[in-house]
Amino acid sequence: MNERIQEIKRNHENAQRGLEKFDMPFISQEHQDRAYLLSEVERLQETLEWYADKSNYDPEHLSKYGYIPIDKDEGKRASEALSHLKG
Repeated sequence: MNERIQEIKRNHENAQRGLEKFDMPFISQEHQDRAYLLSEVERLQETLEWYADKSNYDPEHLSKYGYIPIDKDEGKRASEALSHLKG
């Protein structure tokens, strides 16, 4: 995760702890939106990490389906995207 996303995540977690500390039942829409977006960033990063891992490419299916674009790429685009996320 890049620095800006990490900063947003820290701020979100601090706000969450503050709400829990004071047992506040109300969570703003902004807080909910931030939580959703952070969870999506983490989910997409995990997906990219899976696609970037060459060990996930098994040539066993080639005899049945042939090459598909993801086989030819071997995770290179996912690796590039991850490098941009990590800064």
